[in-house]
Amino acid sequence: MSNTKLVRAVLVGLVAVLGVSACSESESDSQVSSTVESTTQGESSASIPAGSPLTEFTGDDFYAVPEPLPTGEHGQLIRYEPLDRSGNADPAVEAMGYRIMYLSESLAGVPIAVTGVASVPTAEAPKGGRPLATLAHGTTGIADECAPSKELTRLDMGLAIAALGAEFVIAGTDYEGLGTPGRHPYLVGESEGRSTMDAIVAAGQLPDADPGKRVAILGYSQGGHGALWASQVAADWTPELQVVGTFAGAPASETDVIFAAAPSLAGFAYMLVAGYAAAYPQADPELFLTELGLSRLDEVDTGCAGELIAGFSGTNPTELVRPEGPATEPWKSLAAENIAGSEKTNDAPTLIIHSQKDETVPIFFSELLLSRMCSNGQVVERRVLPEGGHGAAALPAYQQALSWVQERFAADPPAPVNSC
Repeated sequence: MSNTKLVRAVLVGLVAVLGVSACSESESDSQVSSTVESTTQGESSASIPAGSPLTEFTGDDFYAVPEPLPTGEHGQLIRYEPLDRSGNADPAVEAMGYRIMYLSESLAGVPIAVTGVASVPTAEAPKGGRPLATLAHGTTGIADECAPSKELTRLDMGLAIAALGAEFVIAGTDYEGLGTPGRHPYLVGESEGRSTMDAIVAAGQLPDADPGKRVAILGYSQGGHGALWASQVAADWTPELQVVGTFAGAPASETDVIFAAAPSLAGFAYMLVAGYAAAYPQADPELFLTELGLSRLDEVDTGCAGELIAGFSGTNPTELVRPEGPATEPWKSLAAENIAGSEKTNDAPTLIIHSQKDETVPIFFSELLLSRMCSNGQVVERRVLPEGGHGAAALPAYQQALSWVQERFAADPPAPVNSC
């Protein structure tokens, strides 16, 4: 397919935001939000293991980052609070939920605080520690108010807790800059990957977590991009962990194609421009946006993805975004650098699930991704769902993926399917 046709296809698909969270009004999301709330009850005043002086957070503003930040390695837990303070854990609940804040590191090498959520089983941990799962979330927006841990209605966390919560320590990052200072580096792969891996390291420091070393990585939409990048950085960033498998659902993998479509998608382009400018000092928004566009860039700091895109729906994108912006350096090179699956990550298998009728992330994204990963020698399986748009397909995709994760952790797992 030519670049012109690729861009045209994206223009059709990217009118809606790239994310599970944008579909929160669907029936499946409302069902799963109740699962999240019902499986994350409990309270603990136990101190964090491994000699940390921190105990349960009891302040007024969980998201207020300590000044100065505590010293330590990325992945160190800064604070935690149970998601319910009404009393001790209900014996019928198999997992306890927490909001967490932990150390990570920006692309510039600066220590930062990142928030998220985590779930720890109440049952006794097996010998060798509990299995681990870390989740990268779909698009919510750039503003701090869009941090998923503030709403607790995440489709991925609800499904993961329901399927894995009795045995697995589970973490779900908010990503850098969502809920904490600085703008979120939207679709910047290494930032997503670091936040995702550091979240599960931090979750392993919660009371009675008893983490093992084996971890699964999961994500859908933007989270599919983030999961692939988490798998890519894991060997160097968290070498103490062994990746067992990576699930990327409807992944927003082709960042070069997404950027090429940006001049026709003003609100969506604003998240890209703001996010990349936050991560890369050389990414000058003046090269991408018109003078009028620059005057409106700060609108990304209020309202979440759906509101941001709706706010620009009556504006001609060409008045805000320079037609030549995506092809201008360094923007062109940075978009190419963040394509997912460009190099072999590890020997663990990757599962890609994508709906044939996805109207937001076009099916050819995963076709290109599969071809790239096969060329790199990655063991990768691609499943194509025959029905369901982007939001509707998230539920069956995650259900299949969670069963696949359980197979990967089995004592005698079946040999992974290779679609190459």
